[in-house]
This record gives sequence, structure tokens and C-alpha cells, in this order.
Amino acid sequence: MTEAIFIPDGDLLIPQPTACGPWFPGVQHGGAVTGLMARAVEQAPSAQPMMLTRMSVDMSRKVPMGPTRVTANVVRDGRRVQSLSCDYEVDGEIVGRATAMRIRIDDSVVAEDQVPEPWAEDEPPPGPDGMADIDITVHGVDFVHNFTMRRQEEVPGRAISWLRLNTPFVAGEETSQMTFAAAAADMISSAGSIMDFDKYLSVNPDLSMQFHRVPEGPWIGQRSLVRVSPRGFGSTDAQLFDSTSSIGRSMKSLLIDPR
Repeated sequence: MTEAIFIPDGDLLIPQPTACGPWFPGVQHGGAVTGLMARAVEQAPSAQPMMLTRMSVDMSRKVPMGPTRVTANVVRDGRRVQSLSCDYEVDGEIVGRATAMRIRIDDSVVAEDQVPEPWAEDEPPPGPDGMADIDITVHGVDFVHNFTMRRQEEVPGRAISWLRLNTPFVAGEETSQMTFAAAAADMISSAGSIMDFDKYLSVNPDLSMQFHRVPEGPWIGQRSLVRVSPRGFGSTDAQLFDSTSSIGRSMKSLLIDPR
């Protein structure tokens, strides 16, 4: 097994076995896709430092485990707000797209004593130290192997999870906190937490995430709530945390199918 999720090859990225998702052999995990898209957006040029504050990803078809090219394009290059689009291309075919927003970073705008007190809801949930590791691998080695995962079910469909990324996203690079956060945003609970896993599969064809600050530290927490309709679809929304407070939110649609 390699020590990275993707290996660079010129302007391509070659997915390794741990880029694979749990539902279909030979298909990339949504967290691998969203992580690489966040990386591409962060690397897009800007006149001054900017932070990724929103990204909406459409994965309306399977993303093969083939040579991958991720391209971020600046749609509107404002001084304070930058709009971007991102194409996810495998074997020469676009298989995923995203739109993103970045906002300039300026530490001189708001005095520290003028920042409002955090909401009670922004307090992080119980930390990972009191939770046992979980293994939700489905088909041998897959994307989950890159993480230490800990989860505590409050009630069926409502869970607290913590993730720590143990593997570089791209060989030879230090993974940014926003790449990690984007991958973690895809790994919020799905319908498998409340439905019979042996009878149903649950995939998310889209993902929307919003961040109000960069996470700090090695762990990202999630407080997730899953909703399922009897008509074959559902959704999950989650608040995201680091060890100190909220960092943003994540939402995804769920496609429910019989196995």
C-alpha cells in the first residue's frame, strides 16, 4: 500500500487503492473527490490571501479510479470576493464539477474585542478521547483506511463523529487543513446509520459545505442528523468542529437503493 491517496504524474494525479469508495469497486470515494477539489481551489491564483468559505460539489455519476486531473478556474476575480469553478476529469472525461467562493483574509478589519461571543451551539461535542475507534470499511482497503474514526450514536440517525487524517492526500505535499476539512465534510453520516446496511445502499450525488474559519489541530468533529424519505431519497446535515469550536456546516443529498 502506498503512503498517499494520490501520486502525482505530471499534471495528473493517480488514485491509489485508498482513494476507492465503499459502494462500487473501481470508483473513487466522494471524500477523495472533494478533498482534491478543495486543494485545486486553494491553489488558484489570487491577488491577496483568501479563504475557501463555500464549495458545492456535484457528483452525478461514478468517478472511476483512473488518472485524474482537477482544474480550478477563476470566474470572477474580485479584490475581496472570488468566485471559482472546478472540473474533475478522469481519463479525459469530466465526471464531477464544483463551484466555490473565497473571501479575502484581512486581520485589520474587526478588532478582537468587537468579535461577538460564540453561540452555545458552537461548543464542540464530546471529544474523541472517550470514544472507541470504528471501522466502516465495506470492500477491503478503501478511503476510510486513511483516517482514524470515532463515533458515538446519540439516537439512530443522530451521531457525533471525530476524524483524524493519517495519510497525505498527494504524495510529496503537506495536506492543508481545508483539504482535510472538505474530505471530512463528505464523511458525515449517511442512511446506513439508520437503515439495514445489508438491504440498502446510500450514496450522495452532491455535497455542499460552508466554512467560517480554518480548522486547527488534527481532529475534525461532526454532529450529524440523517433524514430518509420512503420514496428512495434523503439528506444529511452536520455541523463541523475542531477541538475548540464550530468551523462550518456540511449537507448532502442521499440516493437510497436496494442492493
